[in-house]
Amino acid sequence: MKHRVPSLLFVALCGLAPAVLGNLLHWSAWLWGFMSMVTTSGSLLLVMTVRSGGHASAGPHEPREPEPPAPPTEQPYQETRVVDAALPSAADGYDFLFSATVWWRPVAGRADRADGASPALAVSSLISRALEVVRQEEPGRASFARYLLEGELSVPLPDRSERVEAMAADVTLALAPADRERIRKLNDLRKDEEVWEYERQHERNKRRYLGDDVLRSAGSAVVWWLARHENEIEKAVDMIGPLARIAAAANDEEVPELFHHLLVPPVGARSEATTGGPSWDGQGGGMFDREEEVGVPDRLLLLLSAVGLKPDMDEYTVFVHRVVRSLETAGLIEAAEEIRRALLLAPDERPGEGPGEGPEGAPSGEEDITGPWSGQ
Repeated sequence: MKHRVPSLLFVALCGLAPAVLGNLLHWSAWLWGFMSMVTTSGSLLLVMTVRSGGHASAGPHEPREPEPPAPPTEQPYQETRVVDAALPSAADGYDFLFSATVWWRPVAGRADRADGASPALAVSSLISRALEVVRQEEPGRASFARYLLEGELSVPLPDRSERVEAMAADVTLALAPADRERIRKLNDLRKDEEVWEYERQHERNKRRYLGDDVLRSAGSAVVWWLARHENEIEKAVDMIGPLARIAAAANDEEVPELFHHLLVPPVGARSEATTGGPSWDGQGGGMFDREEEVGVPDRLLLLLSAVGLKPDMDEYTVFVHRVVRSLETAGLIEAAEEIRRALLLAPDERPGEGPGEGPEGAPSGEEDITGPWSGQ
C-alpha cells in the first residue's frame, strides 16, 4: 500500500501536465486532451514495468506475506436408525410410533470428544425434539403430525451437551393397528351420535311446531292446510272435519260440538239410524275412530240415513231385504247374514238374545223373506 500512493500520484501529474501546458499556450482542446491521454498511458505503463521488475529481482530469502489459514475440514455425517419409538399423544393411552434415519456428526471443535455415546446422544436429541412436536397432537392426526416432524427434524441442531448435532430423514409416524381401529370406531360413533342428536332435535322442533302452532285448534289446523294448498278451497272445506279430529286428538280433547256434523261418520249416526240395535261404537253411541271397525251393516246404515230411510218405514225394510237377497245371489252369504242379524232381526230374535226363531215363527237363519218384494 505504501508503494502504491506515489505511483498513482506520478501518473496523475503526468496526465495533468499536458492540460496545464495546453491552457497556457492556447492549444486546442483536442490536442491537449490527446496529449494528456498519451502521457497518462505512458506513465501508467512505466509504473507497472518498474513494479514488476522490482518484484522479479527480489531474493528468494526475502520474507513473504503469510497465507491465510485453511478452513478446518467438516466431519462427515454418520447414520443410525430409530425404529418404533413410542411418543405420547394428547390422548392418554394412545402413543405414536416414531421411526426415522438419524444423521449426526460431532460439533465443530469437539471432534476429539466424539466417542461411542455419540449415536445415543444424537438419537436422544431427536426424540426430545419430536416429543415437543407431537405431545399436543390428537391420535387421529398422525399423518398431519408427521409433516410437522419432517420440517422440524430436517434442521441439524446440537444436543444439550453440544457434543453432536443431528437431523432426521425418512420420518414415519403412525398409531398401532389396534389403536387405529379404536380411533376409527370412536369417530364413527361420534359422528353417528351427532347425526342422531340433530335428527332428534329436528323431530322435537317439528313436534313443537305442530303441537303448539299448527294443531293448537281446529281453526289453526285448517289455516295451516289451506296455506299449503292455496288453490284447493273446496277440498279445504272437506278437510275441516278430519282436521278438527286431529287437532282434538293432539290436545287430548273432545271434538268441539261445532264440528260434529262434519265428522265421518257423524256423531250419533248409528243411534239415529237404528233403534234397539247395538250402539255405533258398541257402548251406547259415539264417534267411530277407525275406519276398519266399520262393518257392512254400519255402511248400509250410513246409506239408509243419507237417503232418509228410517227403521219404522216400509221402504227401509224392503230395501234391506233386497240388499240381503242380492248378496246371497252373488254368493256373499256372510255379508248377507250379518246384515240380516243386525238390521232385520228383532233384539230378542238375534242369536244369544231370544228363542232362536226368525220372524213369524221361522227358525233363525231361515226367516221368511217373501212378501211384497219377493216377486221383484
